[in-house]
Amino acid sequence: MVKDMVNRIRIPQVLDVATYVSVAAMSLLGISGLPSLRSQLIALGLVIVFVLLYRFVFRTGRYEQNPSLYFGAQVTTLGLLFLLGSKNIDAFNFIFLMLCIHIAVVSPLRVAAPWIALCYGVVGAITLATRGAEGLYAFFFYSVTFVVSGFFGYVLRQAELARDRNQRLLEELQATQQKLQELAVVEERNRLARDLHDSVKQQVFAISMQLSAARTSLTESDKAYTSVAEAERLAQQAGAELTTLIHQLRPPSLERKSLIDAIKEHVNEWTRQNNIEAEMNISDVSVSLNAEQALFRVLQEALANVARHSKADKVMVTLKPENGTVKLMIEDNGIGYDAGRITKGIGLDSMKERLAAVNGTLEVSPRSVQSQGTRVTANVRML
Repeated sequence: MVKDMVNRIRIPQVLDVATYVSVAAMSLLGISGLPSLRSQLIALGLVIVFVLLYRFVFRTGRYEQNPSLYFGAQVTTLGLLFLLGSKNIDAFNFIFLMLCIHIAVVSPLRVAAPWIALCYGVVGAITLATRGAEGLYAFFFYSVTFVVSGFFGYVLRQAELARDRNQRLLEELQATQQKLQELAVVEERNRLARDLHDSVKQQVFAISMQLSAARTSLTESDKAYTSVAEAERLAQQAGAELTTLIHQLRPPSLERKSLIDAIKEHVNEWTRQNNIEAEMNISDVSVSLNAEQALFRVLQEALANVARHSKADKVMVTLKPENGTVKLMIEDNGIGYDAGRITKGIGLDSMKERLAAVNGTLEVSPRSVQSQGTRVTANVRML
C-alpha cells in the first residue's frame, strides 16, 4: 500500500456532507449509549480526532504522502470507540462504513479490498467479543454492509475519474480549437496575400510600366508629361505600399522558420539595407501563433520607424522571457522622439492594435535619461 497506489480525487460534495452529518448524528447516538461521563468524553475526543484527520489530511490530499499511516490511524481511532462498550455500538459501526467508502473512493480495488477487510475484521472481532453468540447475526449482517459501502465508494471513484478524464479532454479540445482558430486566421491571411500578389499587385505593376513607357515617349515640354510622371510615381508608391501590406498579411520568414530565426533574418536584412548597426540578444521563448505574428509586425514597424525618423546608427533588439511574459525591445541611439508626434502615428496605433488582439501591451519611451534614442517595448503572455 504505497504512495503511488492511491489517487488524489476531488471529493464529491455529497460525500463530504454525508460524512459530516453521519459522524455528527451517529457519534451522538453512540456516545449516548456509554455508561459514564469519562467514557463519553473519551469517545467525543476520538470522534473529533477522526473528523480532524478527515478534514485536514484526507480532504487536502495529504494522505498521499503515507496512505497506510492515514488509514491505519483512522481504523485505530474507530476501533478504540468500539472498545468503549457503548450500548449503541451499531452507531459507531456506521462511521466505520463511511471510512470504508473513503478508502474505496481514493484507492484501486487491490488496495481498498484489504483495508475494508481489516475494518470488517476489527468490527466483527469486537462484536463477537462483546456479544458472544448473540453477535453472530450482526457479524454476518456487517459483512453485507461493508461490501456495499466498498462498492458505493468504488462507484464514486469511477465517476470522479471519468469526470477528471472528461475535464482533461475538454481542456485539450479547447486548446486544439484555439490552435485551429489561429491556424485558420493565418491561412486566411496567406490566401488574401496570395490573391493580392497574383492579381492586384501585378495589375499595379502593369500600370506602372505602361505609365513609364508613356513618360519616356513624351518630352518635358509636353503638357501631359507632368501628369504622367506624377501618375507613374503614385503607381510605384501604390505598388510599394501593396508589397508592404502583403508582407504584413503573411510574413515570409514566419512561414518557414521559428520566431527567433525570423527575427534574426529580418534584422540582418534590415541592417544590410539601411547600413545601421544592429545587436541582438535573443532568447528562446514560447508564444501562440498570433502572438508571434504580432511581435514580428512590431519588430518590422519599429525598425522601419528607426530607418525613417531616428537618424540612429545603432539598434539593439532584445527578445526574452520575463515574469510570465515575453518581452521584445527595440532600442536605438537616434534623436529621440516627440511625444506629440508619436501619439499621432508612425505606426503606433497599428502596433498597439496588433498587440491588443493577443492581450499584449506596447510602450514607447526614451532609451535612457542620460542619452537620446527611443525604446519600443512589446509584451505578450508566455505559453
